[in-house]
Amino acid sequence: MSLPESVKLVEVGPRDGLQNIPVPIATDDKVRYIDLLTQCGFPEIEVTSFVSPRRIPQLADAQDVSRSINLDSNIMYTALVPNLRGLHNAIHSNYSSIAVFTAASNTFSQKNTQCTMDESIQRFHKMKHVWEEHGLRIRGYISTVWHCPYEGSIPINAVSEVIAKLLDLGIQEISLGDTIGKATTEEVRYTLESILKKWEPSYFALHMHDTFGMAAANIKAGMEFDIATFDSSTGGMGGCPYAEGATGNIASEKVVALCESLGIETGINKSKLDEAS
Repeated sequence: MSLPESVKLVEVGPRDGLQNIPVPIATDDKVRYIDLLTQCGFPEIEVTSFVSPRRIPQLADAQDVSRSINLDSNIMYTALVPNLRGLHNAIHSNYSSIAVFTAASNTFSQKNTQCTMDESIQRFHKMKHVWEEHGLRIRGYISTVWHCPYEGSIPINAVSEVIAKLLDLGIQEISLGDTIGKATTEEVRYTLESILKKWEPSYFALHMHDTFGMAAANIKAGMEFDIATFDSSTGGMGGCPYAEGATGNIASEKVVALCESLGIETGINKSKLDEAS
C-alpha cells in the first residue's frame, strides 16, 4: 500500500500531556510551552480542557492560558470540553475548534465521564445546537477502541456504532484512541479495514499510546490505510488519568522521525521541536 506524501500532527501535550502531572505548573510556563509549540509549526494544538478543576486540577487555569497564548492564524487551537458548561466556557475564551470525548467501552466511559456511552452521546446532542450556532469545528475522541482496562478487547461493532453516532452529530474528525497502548498492528489493520468499508479515511485520526512500544508501528499501519492525521505529545507526555499504567502518548519527535525515515512531510521545525521536548 502507498503512504501519504504528508501528514498532519495534532500536538496534545498541553492538555493530554500536562493533565497527568501531579505537581502544579505555573500558568506562565504553560503559555511559554504552547507558544513554543506554535513556533514548531504544528497545524493543530490542543491547548487545554474546560473540565472541572476538582477532576483535573492541573487544567484549572484553562481560561487564563487560553487568553494568554500568542495565536498564529495558520494554526488551529482546540479545547477539549466534557459538557455544555465546558463548551460555553470554551466559546467565551474564543475557541473555534472544540473536541469532545466518549469511549467504545461502557465501563471506561462511566469511570471517565460518569455516564454511559449512550448518555455521553446524549450530552453531545444537547451541545450540538450551540456548536452549530457558533459555527465551530468539532473533533471527537473515542477511547478504548481496541482494548479497555476493565472490559478487555473491544468488538469492532461497538466501535462502528460509536463512529456512526458521532458522524450523525456532524462531528468532522474522529480520533481513534489506543487508550492502554495494547493494540497490535494486526488489530489496527483489522479495525481500519472494517471501518473504511463504510467511511472515508479523511474522517479519522489515530491517537496511539506507546505503553508497549507499538505506537510507531501502529501509526505506520494507519498510513497504509490512508490515515494522515496523528495525535502526539512532545516528550511522550501523558496518557489517561483513568487508565492506570497507560502513560505515554507517542512522542511528537518520534512521529516526526518516523515520517522523515519514510520520506513523509510533517512541516515541523525540528530544532524548535527539540527545544519544546
